[in-house]
Amino acid sequence: MTDFSNSMLSLAIILSSMFAIVGVMYGLLKYRDATVKLPVDREQLARIPAYGLQQQIQDLQMDLIGSMLMGAMIVSLPFAVSSLKAHITVGQFPWISVTTGLIGLAYCGFKTWKNFSKLTKLRLGHTAEIATANELIGLQALGYQVFHDVQADGFNIDHLVVGKNGVFAIETKGRHKRNKDLLQTNGTGLGSGKKGYQVFYKDGRLNFPSWTETKPIEQAERQAKWVSQWLTKATGSPVAATPALVFPGWYVTSQSKPPFPILNHKQLVGTIPTLKTQALSQQQVDTIVYQVAQRCLSKSEAGK
Repeated sequence: MTDFSNSMLSLAIILSSMFAIVGVMYGLLKYRDATVKLPVDREQLARIPAYGLQQQIQDLQMDLIGSMLMGAMIVSLPFAVSSLKAHITVGQFPWISVTTGLIGLAYCGFKTWKNFSKLTKLRLGHTAEIATANELIGLQALGYQVFHDVQADGFNIDHLVVGKNGVFAIETKGRHKRNKDLLQTNGTGLGSGKKGYQVFYKDGRLNFPSWTETKPIEQAERQAKWVSQWLTKATGSPVAATPALVFPGWYVTSQSKPPFPILNHKQLVGTIPTLKTQALSQQQVDTIVYQVAQRCLSKSEAGK
Protein backbone atom coordinates (compact mmCIF):
# COMPACT_ATOMS: atom_id res chain seq x y z
CA MET A 1 0.00 0.00 0.00
CA THR A 2 1.17 3.54 -0.68
CA ASP A 3 2.07 5.96 2.06
CA PHE A 4 -1.07 7.98 1.33
CA SER A 5 -3.28 4.90 1.51
CA ASN A 6 -1.77 3.90 4.85
CA SER A 7 -2.45 7.39 6.22
CA MET A 8 -6.05 7.38 5.03
CA LEU A 9 -6.66 3.90 6.47
CA SER A 10 -5.20 4.95 9.82
CA LEU A 11 -7.38 8.06 9.90
CA ALA A 12 -10.47 6.03 8.96
CA ILE A 13 -9.86 3.57 11.81
CA ILE A 14 -9.56 6.40 14.34
CA LEU A 15 -12.61 8.29 13.11
CA SER A 16 -14.72 5.12 13.01
CA SER A 17 -14.77 5.06 16.82
CA MET A 18 -16.29 8.52 16.90
CA PHE A 19 -18.87 7.63 14.28
CA ALA A 20 -19.77 4.49 16.24
CA ILE A 21 -20.81 6.56 19.28
CA VAL A 22 -22.58 9.09 17.06
CA GLY A 23 -24.38 6.18 15.44
CA VAL A 24 -25.57 4.91 18.82
CA MET A 25 -26.90 8.37 19.66
CA TYR A 26 -28.61 8.70 16.28
CA GLY A 27 -30.21 5.29 16.63
CA LEU A 28 -31.52 6.08 20.12
CA LEU A 29 -32.94 9.42 18.96
CA LYS A 30 -34.69 7.83 15.99
CA TYR A 31 -36.11 5.06 18.18
CA ARG A 32 -37.38 7.54 20.77
CA ASP A 33 -39.02 9.75 18.16
CA ALA A 34 -40.61 6.74 16.48
CA THR A 35 -42.07 5.25 19.66
CA VAL A 36 -42.92 8.04 22.12
CA LYS A 37 -43.64 11.76 22.34
CA LEU A 38 -43.79 14.31 25.13
CA PRO A 39 -47.27 14.65 26.69
CA VAL A 40 -47.25 18.44 26.28
CA ASP A 41 -45.79 20.74 23.64
CA ARG A 42 -42.85 22.52 25.25
CA GLU A 43 -43.13 25.39 22.78
CA GLN A 44 -46.67 26.13 24.00
CA LEU A 45 -45.64 26.57 27.65
CA ALA A 46 -45.24 30.01 29.16
CA ARG A 47 -41.59 30.95 29.58
CA ILE A 48 -40.30 30.74 33.13
CA PRO A 49 -38.08 33.52 34.56
CA ALA A 50 -34.61 33.62 32.97
CA TYR A 51 -35.58 30.87 30.51
CA GLY A 52 -33.67 32.56 27.67
CA LEU A 53 -30.55 32.96 29.81
CA GLN A 54 -30.81 29.34 30.92
CA GLN A 55 -30.83 28.20 27.31
CA GLN A 56 -27.83 30.39 26.47
CA ILE A 57 -25.91 29.05 29.47
CA GLN A 58 -26.62 25.44 28.44
CA ASP A 59 -25.58 26.14 24.85
CA LEU A 60 -22.32 27.77 25.97
CA GLN A 61 -21.58 24.90 28.34
CA MET A 62 -21.93 22.45 25.45
CA ASP A 63 -19.72 24.67 23.28
CA LEU A 64 -17.04 24.72 25.99
CA ILE A 65 -17.09 20.93 26.35
CA GLY A 66 -16.95 20.58 22.57
CA SER A 67 -13.98 22.96 22.37
CA MET A 68 -12.06 21.03 25.02
CA LEU A 69 -12.70 17.70 23.30
CA MET A 70 -11.76 19.18 19.93
CA GLY A 71 -8.50 20.52 21.37
CA ALA A 72 -7.58 17.13 22.82
CA MET A 73 -8.44 15.44 19.53
CA ILE A 74 -6.42 17.87 17.42
CA VAL A 75 -3.33 17.30 19.57
CA SER A 76 -3.60 13.49 19.80
CA LEU A 77 -4.83 12.73 16.27
CA PRO A 78 -1.47 13.11 14.45
CA PHE A 79 0.27 10.81 16.96
CA ALA A 80 -2.52 8.22 16.73
CA VAL A 81 -2.40 8.29 12.91
CA SER A 82 1.40 7.92 12.91
CA SER A 83 1.23 4.96 15.30
CA LEU A 84 -1.42 3.13 13.29
CA LYS A 85 0.37 3.91 10.04
CA ALA A 86 3.57 2.39 11.39
CA HIS A 87 1.76 -0.85 12.32
CA ILE A 88 0.09 -1.05 8.91
CA THR A 89 3.35 -0.36 7.06
CA VAL A 90 5.29 -3.15 8.78
CA GLY A 91 2.31 -5.51 8.54
CA GLN A 92 1.96 -6.09 12.28
CA PHE A 93 -1.61 -6.10 13.53
CA PRO A 94 -1.85 -4.43 17.00
CA TRP A 95 -4.12 -7.01 18.63
CA ILE A 96 -3.69 -5.64 22.16
CA SER A 97 -4.48 -2.07 21.11
CA VAL A 98 -7.45 -3.14 19.01
CA THR A 99 -8.87 -5.35 21.76
CA THR A 100 -8.48 -2.57 24.33
CA GLY A 101 -10.04 -0.09 21.93
CA LEU A 102 -13.03 -2.33 21.21
CA ILE A 103 -13.64 -2.89 24.94
CA GLY A 104 -13.42 0.84 25.57
CA LEU A 105 -15.72 1.55 22.63
CA ALA A 106 -18.30 -0.96 23.91
CA TYR A 107 -18.17 0.62 27.37
CA CYS A 108 -18.62 4.10 25.91
CA GLY A 109 -21.57 2.87 23.85
CA PHE A 110 -23.16 1.33 26.95
CA LYS A 111 -22.64 4.54 28.95
CA THR A 112 -24.11 6.57 26.08
CA TRP A 113 -27.22 4.38 26.10
CA LYS A 114 -27.62 4.66 29.89
CA ASN A 115 -27.08 8.42 29.97
CA PHE A 116 -29.43 8.94 27.03
CA SER A 117 -32.15 6.96 28.80
CA LYS A 118 -31.65 9.01 31.95
CA LEU A 119 -31.64 12.26 29.98
CA THR A 120 -34.91 11.28 28.27
CA LYS A 121 -36.58 10.69 31.66
CA LEU A 122 -35.22 13.95 33.09
CA ARG A 123 -36.41 15.87 30.04
CA LEU A 124 -39.86 14.34 30.43
CA GLY A 125 -40.03 15.14 34.16
CA HIS A 126 -38.79 18.69 33.63
CA THR A 127 -41.37 19.37 30.93
CA ALA A 128 -44.18 17.96 33.08
CA GLU A 129 -43.24 20.05 36.13
CA ILE A 130 -42.94 23.23 34.07
CA ALA A 131 -46.41 22.56 32.60
CA THR A 132 -47.89 22.16 36.10
CA ALA A 133 -46.06 25.23 37.41
CA ASN A 134 -47.48 27.28 34.54
CA GLU A 135 -51.03 26.32 35.49
CA LEU A 136 -50.45 27.01 39.19
CA ILE A 137 -49.83 30.66 38.34
CA GLY A 138 -53.62 30.89 38.05
CA LEU A 139 -53.97 29.91 41.71
CA GLN A 140 -51.65 32.72 42.77
CA ALA A 141 -54.08 35.14 41.18
CA LEU A 142 -56.74 33.69 43.51
CA GLY A 143 -54.66 34.38 46.62
CA TYR A 144 -52.91 31.03 47.03
CA GLN A 145 -49.23 30.74 47.89
CA VAL A 146 -47.40 28.35 45.58
CA PHE A 147 -43.99 26.78 46.18
CA HIS A 148 -42.00 24.49 43.91
CA ASP A 149 -39.39 21.79 44.54
CA VAL A 150 -39.68 21.86 48.33
CA GLN A 151 -36.86 19.74 49.76
CA ALA A 152 -37.92 17.06 52.23
CA ASP A 153 -36.09 14.15 53.88
CA GLY A 154 -34.31 12.58 50.93
CA PHE A 155 -36.95 13.55 48.38
CA ASN A 156 -38.76 16.65 47.16
CA ILE A 157 -42.33 17.90 46.95
CA ASP A 158 -42.89 19.02 43.36
CA HIS A 159 -45.42 21.73 44.25
CA LEU A 160 -46.92 22.89 47.54
CA VAL A 161 -50.03 25.08 47.50
CA VAL A 162 -51.25 26.90 50.60
CA GLY A 163 -54.64 28.60 50.88
CA LYS A 164 -57.47 29.13 53.34
CA ASN A 165 -59.07 25.85 52.29
CA GLY A 166 -55.99 23.78 53.08
CA VAL A 167 -52.50 22.71 52.14
CA PHE A 168 -52.03 20.68 48.96
CA ALA A 169 -48.97 18.55 48.17
CA ILE A 170 -48.96 18.13 44.40
CA GLU A 171 -46.96 15.38 42.76
CA THR A 172 -46.40 15.75 39.02
CA LYS A 173 -45.72 12.68 36.89
CA GLY A 174 -44.53 12.87 33.30
CA ARG A 175 -45.49 9.96 31.11
CA HIS A 176 -44.64 9.66 27.44
CA LYS A 177 -47.44 9.14 24.98
CA ARG A 178 -46.61 6.02 23.01
CA ASN A 179 -47.17 6.34 19.30
CA LYS A 180 -48.68 2.86 19.07
CA ASP A 181 -51.31 3.93 21.63
CA LEU A 182 -51.96 7.24 19.92
CA LEU A 183 -53.03 5.33 16.80
CA GLN A 184 -56.14 4.33 18.73
CA THR A 185 -57.17 7.98 18.91
CA ASN A 186 -57.38 8.10 15.13
CA GLY A 187 -59.31 4.85 14.97
CA THR A 188 -56.53 3.22 12.96
CA GLY A 189 -55.19 0.98 15.67
CA LEU A 190 -56.45 -2.29 16.99
CA GLY A 191 -58.78 -2.16 19.94
CA SER A 192 -62.15 -0.78 20.89
CA GLY A 193 -61.65 2.89 20.18
CA LYS A 194 -59.95 3.77 23.46
CA LYS A 195 -58.21 7.11 23.63
CA GLY A 196 -54.48 6.71 23.29
CA TYR A 197 -53.87 9.66 25.60
CA GLN A 198 -56.29 8.63 28.38
CA VAL A 199 -55.46 7.42 31.89
CA PHE A 200 -58.22 6.39 34.27
CA TYR A 201 -58.26 5.49 37.95
CA LYS A 202 -60.01 2.31 39.03
CA ASP A 203 -59.77 0.35 42.28
CA GLY A 204 -56.39 1.71 43.36
CA ARG A 205 -54.71 1.50 39.96
CA LEU A 206 -53.83 3.97 37.25
CA ASN A 207 -54.73 2.48 33.90
CA PHE A 208 -52.81 3.80 30.90
CA PRO A 209 -53.51 2.54 27.36
CA SER A 210 -50.95 -0.26 27.55
CA TRP A 211 -49.76 -0.41 31.17
CA THR A 212 -50.91 0.15 34.76
CA GLU A 213 -49.29 1.77 37.80
CA THR A 214 -49.87 2.08 41.55
CA LYS A 215 -46.63 3.60 42.85
CA PRO A 216 -47.52 7.26 42.00
CA ILE A 217 -50.62 6.99 44.20
CA GLU A 218 -48.60 5.58 47.08
CA GLN A 219 -45.90 8.22 46.61
CA ALA A 220 -48.38 11.13 46.62
CA GLU A 221 -50.03 9.85 49.81
CA ARG A 222 -46.67 9.27 51.49
CA GLN A 223 -45.40 12.74 50.65
CA ALA A 224 -48.59 14.46 51.80
CA LYS A 225 -48.31 12.57 55.09
CA TRP A 226 -44.76 13.84 55.51
CA VAL A 227 -45.90 17.42 54.82
CA SER A 228 -48.67 17.06 57.41
CA GLN A 229 -46.28 15.79 60.08
CA TRP A 230 -43.63 18.41 59.32
CA LEU A 231 -45.98 21.41 59.28
CA THR A 232 -47.85 20.20 62.37
CA LYS A 233 -44.56 20.07 64.26
CA ALA A 234 -43.22 23.28 62.74
CA THR A 235 -46.34 25.41 63.33
CA GLY A 236 -47.53 23.91 66.58
CA SER A 237 -51.05 23.31 65.27
CA PRO A 238 -52.58 20.40 63.30
CA VAL A 239 -52.07 20.59 59.56
CA ALA A 240 -53.58 18.00 57.23
CA ALA A 241 -52.02 18.23 53.78
CA THR A 242 -54.05 16.86 50.88
CA PRO A 243 -52.22 14.95 48.13
CA ALA A 244 -52.91 15.59 44.47
CA LEU A 245 -51.51 13.69 41.51
CA VAL A 246 -51.10 15.43 38.15
CA PHE A 247 -50.42 13.95 34.71
CA PRO A 248 -49.77 16.85 32.31
CA GLY A 249 -51.03 16.30 28.79
CA TRP A 250 -53.14 13.23 29.64
CA TYR A 251 -56.91 12.97 29.60
CA VAL A 252 -57.61 11.87 33.20
CA THR A 253 -60.84 10.18 34.27
CA SER A 254 -62.03 7.91 37.11
CA GLN A 255 -64.10 4.74 37.04
CA SER A 256 -64.16 4.52 40.83
CA LYS A 257 -63.75 7.23 43.45
CA PRO A 258 -60.06 8.11 43.90
CA PRO A 259 -58.67 8.71 47.40
CA PHE A 260 -57.56 12.21 46.37
CA PRO A 261 -57.62 14.37 43.23
CA ILE A 262 -55.95 12.80 40.19
CA LEU A 263 -55.90 15.43 37.47
CA ASN A 264 -54.72 16.82 34.20
CA HIS A 265 -52.59 19.92 34.82
CA LYS A 266 -55.23 22.18 33.27
CA GLN A 267 -57.80 21.04 35.88
CA LEU A 268 -55.81 22.38 38.83
CA VAL A 269 -57.13 25.95 38.91
CA GLY A 270 -60.73 24.76 38.73
CA THR A 271 -60.32 21.95 41.27
CA ILE A 272 -58.12 23.18 44.13
CA PRO A 273 -60.46 26.04 45.24
CA THR A 274 -63.40 23.60 45.45
CA LEU A 275 -61.64 21.27 47.91
CA LYS A 276 -62.61 21.88 51.53
CA THR A 277 -60.02 19.81 53.30
CA GLN A 278 -59.11 22.10 56.19
CA ALA A 279 -60.33 25.59 57.03
CA LEU A 280 -57.35 27.79 57.88
CA SER A 281 -57.35 31.30 59.30
CA GLN A 282 -55.17 33.94 57.69
CA GLN A 283 -52.82 33.71 60.66
CA GLN A 284 -52.46 29.95 60.16
CA VAL A 285 -51.85 30.46 56.45
CA ASP A 286 -49.16 33.04 57.19
CA THR A 287 -47.47 30.71 59.70
CA ILE A 288 -47.45 27.81 57.24
CA VAL A 289 -46.19 30.01 54.41
CA TYR A 290 -43.35 31.26 56.62
CA GLN A 291 -42.23 27.71 57.47
CA VAL A 292 -42.35 26.58 53.85
CA ALA A 293 -40.51 29.69 52.67
CA GLN A 294 -37.79 29.13 55.27
CA ARG A 295 -37.31 25.57 54.10
CA CYS A 296 -37.12 26.69 50.47
CA LEU A 297 -34.48 29.31 51.31
CA SER A 298 -32.14 26.97 53.14
CA LYS A 299 -30.93 23.39 53.01
CA SER A 300 -31.38 23.22 56.77
CA GLU A 301 -34.50 21.48 58.04
CA ALA A 302 -36.44 24.55 59.12
CA GLY A 303 -39.05 24.09 61.78
CA LYS A 304 -37.82 20.63 62.80
